[in-house]
Amino acid sequence: MNGKGIWMSQVILLCGLYSWITPAVSFLGESVCGKTRYQPILNMCCGGVVQSRSGLWPSCCQTKGYDAAFKMCCSDSIQYRSGILPSCCETVGYDATFYMCCSGMIQSRSGLQPSCCGTIGYDAAIRKCCNGHVC
Repeated sequence: MNGKGIWMSQVILLCGLYSWITPAVSFLGESVCGKTRYQPILNMCCGGVVQSRSGLWPSCCQTKGYDAAFKMCCSDSIQYRSGILPSCCETVGYDATFYMCCSGMIQSRSGLQPSCCGTIGYDAAIRKCCNGHVC
């Protein structure tokens, strides 16, 4: 750090790409996360915690970092994305193509009009939900 409070660093040009040597790079912009300084090009701030920026789509799930290309955040729980329509049912991941979330329970999608009756999945084309029970 120089006398004016600006972080100094050395920059090396390698094969047309810039590479930085510690301390932090000043000309790319430095940010603060909580009480910690970080470089947004290398890290990200997740709920006040510095996390490494990695993967195709770096994202935050509360205070944790993850790659949104392969995972998703389900109520502060990181889950793998799977299936055609990855979705969350509270803290659990599932494929909404074949399943549905009924009041926190994953149920199979079946019938012409898949619906929920409380925590139970049913076909609304042939059945009804009567006071929280399939009838």
